[in-house]
Amino acid sequence: MTTAKRLEKQLSSSDVNSTFSEAVLTLSDDTRLCFHHSVDQRWAKAVGPDGDESSPGLATELIEQIDGFRLNAKHLDIQFRDGSRFDRQLTHNSRD
Repeated sequence: MTTAKRLEKQLSSSDVNSTFSEAVLTLSDDTRLCFHHSVDQRWAKAVGPDGDESSPGLATELIEQIDGFRLNAKHLDIQFRDGSRFDRQLTHNSRD
């Protein structure tokens, strides 16, 4: 199974802010993949189920496989080391 298919299978929810500069993917084990992409910064991090970035889990396993990503109003596009891609249009839920 590719890394992108694994992410798709384990994805519980996704959220993005109103400017499409930050996105959070929540996984089945309640860990999260967090993405930030703005003019000045681009980063991705794994966050554990209780907000502890050092907690191991699925997000930590997946973050280690990311080669690059793009986040904008069109989509979140993640490229993985195995050559697979996760590409999803995200919808803002007006929480911020």
